[in-house]
Amino acid sequence: MAAAAPLALSDLLQRADLWRGDALGQVAEARSTGFEALDAVLPGGGWPQGALTELLLPSAGLGGGLGEVSLLMPALRALNADAGWVVLVAPPWLPQAAAWQAAGQSLSRLLIVEAAGEDAAWASEQLLASGAVAALLSWLPDSDARALRRLQLAMATRRTLAFVFRSEKQARAASPAPLRIALNAADSGLALQVVKRRGPPLAQAVRLQVARPVSWARLAARHPLGVQASPGVNLARSPARARLPALVGAAALKR
Repeated sequence: MAAAAPLALSDLLQRADLWRGDALGQVAEARSTGFEALDAVLPGGGWPQGALTELLLPSAGLGGGLGEVSLLMPALRALNADAGWVVLVAPPWLPQAAAWQAAGQSLSRLLIVEAAGEDAAWASEQLLASGAVAALLSWLPDSDARALRRLQLAMATRRTLAFVFRSEKQARAASPAPLRIALNAADSGLALQVVKRRGPPLAQAVRLQVARPVSWARLAARHPLGVQASPGVNLARSPARARLPALVGAAALKR
């Protein structure tokens, strides 16, 4: 049997999973972050669609209030109304309806799933696989690389924006996410250190003016937030494994 002809280097570099060490890699599709300085250092010029983005938070920030959701708001706001649900899985707080609407988000497309541990990872996987989700924000501080790999596989053929929040202590651990960014508070908002990307290492942090709902002094000194939600915001209060099939079914019908 004749040996297959070797591929030209130029052909190999067209693959999304290969890139030159001195240049940003390609992504199938990306959506602008809404921040020019951040777009400039990300492959594709924005948040990858159909691939996992891991945001690493300091321990005090895992309770919310660092500005991590404000960072994502421009991209969420740019989503088409019929693109699908925006889903928050296991958030450390419940969003305030007026603030969410003021940021340009529609409450009619917002789902919140209360879950913990393995249930939160399971719920995230089911939602990504459903094809009914435009954007997923999932707080999975205890999930390992295997759980994240399942999420990556579940969304491989989707155009979903998917963000997983974990502790900065996981920065040295293996992760299947092609994009990993560590977030820290800065005087003007947030300092973002790109831990992993398809491209050369980035030595300098990217500083962005992002609204932070809780001061860093309070953030470092307090226990995780437990903000009261306005009526009607929390749409999935019962255990994730009991409620999620119905939610995913309803989402698919409304698309």
